[in-house]
Amino acid sequence: MSLTVAPPAERGTLTRGPEDLSPWSRALRDDVAAHATAYDERLLLVAESFRATADEPQRELRWAHSVETVLRRCPVRVRVGERLVGWHPNCQSDEATRASLQEARAYLHSQQYWCAASEGHLALDYPAILQRGLDDYRREIEQRAGEAGDEAQRVFLAAARQALVALQGYIGRYAELTATLAAEELDPDWRAELQQIAAICRQVVGGPARTWREALQLAWFCLLGVCLEESEIHHCFGLGRLDQWLLPYVVADRTARRLDEAELDDLLDQMQIKCNEFSGRSMSAVIMGVAGRRPDGSSGYNELSHRLLYSSCRVRMYFPGLDIFWHRDLPADFVRDACTLLRNGNGQPSFFNDDLIIAGLRRYGLPYEHAVDHLPSTCTETSIQGRSNPWVAWPYLNLPLALLGALYGGVRPDDGQPVGPATTLPQTYDELLAAFDVQLKHQADEAVRRGNRDQAVAAEARPFPLLSCFIQGCLQQGRNISHGGATYTFLQPEAVGVSNCVDSLAAIRTLVVDRQRYSLDDFRAALTANWEGHEALRRAVQRDCPKYGNDDAWVNDLFAWVAGRWCDHLEGQRNHFGGPVFPGFLGWTVWIQFGQQTPATPDGRAAGEPLANSLAPASGVKLRGVPSMLLSASGLDHARGLGGITFNVRFNGASLAEPGGPERLAAIVGTALGELGLYMTQIEIASTATLRAAQERPADYADLYVRIGGYLVPFTLLGPAAQNEVIGRAELAL
Repeated sequence: MSLTVAPPAERGTLTRGPEDLSPWSRALRDDVAAHATAYDERLLLVAESFRATADEPQRELRWAHSVETVLRRCPVRVRVGERLVGWHPNCQSDEATRASLQEARAYLHSQQYWCAASEGHLALDYPAILQRGLDDYRREIEQRAGEAGDEAQRVFLAAARQALVALQGYIGRYAELTATLAAEELDPDWRAELQQIAAICRQVVGGPARTWREALQLAWFCLLGVCLEESEIHHCFGLGRLDQWLLPYVVADRTARRLDEAELDDLLDQMQIKCNEFSGRSMSAVIMGVAGRRPDGSSGYNELSHRLLYSSCRVRMYFPGLDIFWHRDLPADFVRDACTLLRNGNGQPSFFNDDLIIAGLRRYGLPYEHAVDHLPSTCTETSIQGRSNPWVAWPYLNLPLALLGALYGGVRPDDGQPVGPATTLPQTYDELLAAFDVQLKHQADEAVRRGNRDQAVAAEARPFPLLSCFIQGCLQQGRNISHGGATYTFLQPEAVGVSNCVDSLAAIRTLVVDRQRYSLDDFRAALTANWEGHEALRRAVQRDCPKYGNDDAWVNDLFAWVAGRWCDHLEGQRNHFGGPVFPGFLGWTVWIQFGQQTPATPDGRAAGEPLANSLAPASGVKLRGVPSMLLSASGLDHARGLGGITFNVRFNGASLAEPGGPERLAAIVGTALGELGLYMTQIEIASTATLRAAQERPADYADLYVRIGGYLVPFTLLGPAAQNEVIGRAELAL
């Protein structure tokens, strides 16, 4: 059933934006936008705690003490009109504080507080948290501690209890603060609200959620707690499948005739606003997913799925990222409204192929009822809500460098340094393919080796006792999430620059094999010289050779071979904790950095230029249109790419604003995901003229967001090379 909503106040949009927020929420939005920063002073508390426990031999207990210190002493605050409480502190440091922070960081480095690790990027087990309440978790910990069979389990459970009790104390601080503020408040409306908030906090400090407001408040406190445990910002934790875990409480309150519909919308707005108070504008993400499937296979779409679209349109802030878990059974008006939401220019939402991702997870033995709770970890990598430690994007691998290694016998063309195993200098196209496959396998094996090494190091250095309470498997096994305690621990290496490899191989086959105009030695000479003195060959590559993205059958097959061989070399391997390794193709912003480090490549790219981003065609490639672009990617079984795939499609904003634009875009999404089997698609609505103007006048375009590596980033925060790569993407019409 679709949600009945008021007609949009602005033609072609769902809402009028922040103008439609309540006065309280509008004021909260303004405050967050003006003052949100990272909570750097947290490090002062952590360093103090680590010094106080310097003689404690158990790392987990030292960590638990630091969590307790942070939650007991971090500032608490409630702003007028803030109905969802729990403030992530911001940092406005003076010179003395900055000096203290520098000293704290140096000390924590000496304690190996940080290490190379993939952390966060997941969602808690919100359904269980809300149903059980924190006291029930504490009782389970105490019972398991009494039954623990070894010292490691006892240490873990002691640390978990200390951190959990600290979270309860933190919630209690808000119960006391709101009660005190209520006693002093003169405005009767705000006083009554504060009294209600105080009662909610007193309930959720230990008990389960009984109403939708208690559910939302408890979930927020737990999210905030694990963020404060791990870092000074949000650490890419997310809200999970909010429309699923909150719905039962909304339905129960409506049945009991105690649901205020306007209050529900207002609190959903404030929740989305508060996702932005972890830091200022940055290149990161907090994710919320809606719709998808339920454990019984039915559609998970519900009224909250739709309400959250409208809330996102009212709030119009950077976070949270909104991901639609698309399947064929979604109501047409919901998909249309999701496409309409893109008209406001904030880049929300993205669309994920729910049934395909579920099927991919089932191949690894996950039961259906777990697979349906998949989430993009931050960009597009895979996690399971409340059950996984995803180890996303770990590590990134440079595939064009592997191709150069194959072309040059295992070394770089610029300095002769090894990039992989020594292979025979190829003289034919077939020899090049064979050598490239050897280099690909080396890259894949190296990725797993590095990932396993880093997982082992992180297990010793970075335990998270509070987070472990809320991830299934940890308490049951008596093991920290960093020690492999989660039900599922993944490792997700990412191949960067696939499209560059495909276009490079296509150019070599066309000019060396099919037309016999050049030799591999000619290509080697041109690349060594960074194309200088070889302009004719470069023009031939750029003008006369087919490119991935235009539905040339043999180029499509070449793409499927390159991407498929990456998957072949990773599938079946195991991570440090025995979990699966998911092949991925995510580029985040690494394609820019890798490009700076990569010599010229046979696709016509010069040394230092950015690589291609994930599985979309390389920037600057002239495309025949949307159908050919989508068809080119469909030769790969995208269910193999659970480590993350991004597929950016850029449209001219005017085409979406035309009558029927959202309906046409909804049809394209349905074709891409439902007919062609793409993993996901994300839509960018920004004209070249707008992007050029933002380069010239960045202050006027602070809220212009573009899609990079699976999530939104402020365009003006990108460097010139990245901005030009976005501008170079083909601008298509609907």
